[in-house]
Amino acid sequence: MKKITKLTKRMIALTGTLAAIFFAGTIAMADDMGSMNGMSGMGDMSSPSKTMSATVGHGKGVVKAIDHKKGTVTLKHGPIKAFGWSGMTMTFTLRHPSDMKTLKKGEHVDFDVVQDGQGAAIITKIHPVH
Repeated sequence: MKKITKLTKRMIALTGTLAAIFFAGTIAMADDMGSMNGMSGMGDMSSPSKTMSATVGHGKGVVKAIDHKKGTVTLKHGPIKAFGWSGMTMTFTLRHPSDMKTLKKGEHVDFDVVQDGQGAAIITKIHPVH
């Protein structure tokens, strides 16, 4: 019973090697994930609530067009300091397309906007100014 065969020795060595490879890979993966926090626009990916914790820009504008099929709204807006944008006319995607129901062409609005990882502007909140 105390006699260890060559096959048993090989299995023990193989198990140790596989364990070392597994743990080295796990450590490397954890290190790579930790370095993602420094990636532009990625933020803290550890929690869904923090995933969209990007800089929020606040703007005022006028609705120029609404595209219900695409879920977008085109606004002529003033400067948005958070992004260093000057006033311009641009099309935004709405995070909540249902917000379109309250918008009318020519209406003045206040809105919050964030940029996704590819630089697309996404309106997170929008409401008419009364």
